[in-house]
Amino acid sequence: MLASSTKYALQLRRGFRWLRFDASLEAEYRAYCNNNEYTRVLWFSAICMLLWGGFALLDFWRIDTAALDAHQQALLPHLRGVRLGVAAAIAAPLLCALWRSPMRVLHTALVLLGVGLSCGAVFAVYVHKLLGVPHEAAILVLVMLGVFTPFATSLWLHVLVALLYLACAAALTWAAPLPVVRAEMLRLDVVLALSALVVGFAAYWHEYQRREQFLYRGDAHWLAMRDVLTGLYNRRMLNHHLEQVMAQARREGQPLALLLVDVDHFKAYNDAHGHLQGDAVLQQVAQVVLACIGRPLDMVARVGGEEFAVLLYGSDAAHARALGQSLVAGVRQRALAHGASPVAEVVTVSVGGAMLQAEDRPQSLYARADRVLYQAKNSGRDRCNWEAALQA
Repeated sequence: MLASSTKYALQLRRGFRWLRFDASLEAEYRAYCNNNEYTRVLWFSAICMLLWGGFALLDFWRIDTAALDAHQQALLPHLRGVRLGVAAAIAAPLLCALWRSPMRVLHTALVLLGVGLSCGAVFAVYVHKLLGVPHEAAILVLVMLGVFTPFATSLWLHVLVALLYLACAAALTWAAPLPVVRAEMLRLDVVLALSALVVGFAAYWHEYQRREQFLYRGDAHWLAMRDVLTGLYNRRMLNHHLEQVMAQARREGQPLALLLVDVDHFKAYNDAHGHLQGDAVLQQVAQVVLACIGRPLDMVARVGGEEFAVLLYGSDAAHARALGQSLVAGVRQRALAHGASPVAEVVTVSVGGAMLQAEDRPQSLYARADRVLYQAKNSGRDRCNWEAALQA
């Protein structure tokens, strides 16, 4: 049992016997499964087309049309029509994968492939029994494996395809005109039903384990990139993101601001009120800081015990400075009592800000913001300071 409280850990605790997560997590899982989906479908469809085409070609030499009676010859156009129809069903996801169609279209094509290939294969075996020519009943078990191929479509859709497949086999058994053929088809139905049970059970546990692995990996990744106490990103993630957005800001000619936020006299607060209450204060401050951002490339991170970083992409100096000042005011408005502070009777923060310059590297930008932060702390705290060249 995981000790963390991430959405992944909570889902693990609740369980997922029916192979379904909460809506947002289910969408994330589907996106995770869709990685390289086009490549997998392309190979799968190509193999299906090769096998289906190969068995269709065998009909040319193993079916002696001259030796067939009129009733048997009447079956051949139906067999050829089914062969062409299944080939078209296989070609649909193949083309969707090549053209990178939307995932919902690709998955619909996969379901059609499963229904067409499975029902077409059982019909071909049925016709071969009626014609008295060699047939490979084992191919139907292979088709069952193909029906349960673990693509990102739901296992329950695979089960539906398998049930349609078995219903098709049962209908052909009932329609068989000869008792011998009916008996052979009945035995085949039993083999297919047992195959569906075994393969379906295996497919269930395969998807269950895949979902479980997704949750464990998601939880580990979240904990590696996030601060557990506040839920904000950590220093490692900030360093990674800062390097990327600096490069993007230079490419696009956009301004970039970095604000460092420090809770004033936080050690004194912990000594006076205790660490549990101090953790609650950090969570409150994190909420205020997080409320200051709103753009996709903005980021808030906890980078030290009581220190936070705010990265503002596309914000000029005036806008970033205004956000810094509102952040200072926002923490004050929380009115979190701080009797050990010489600055105020409530918890306050100091903010230092710097703008990206042409020669900056991540370390130099961070160092300049840190230098300005210490200037704010040395000049009385509870304020937002900027580099001298950017002061209003």
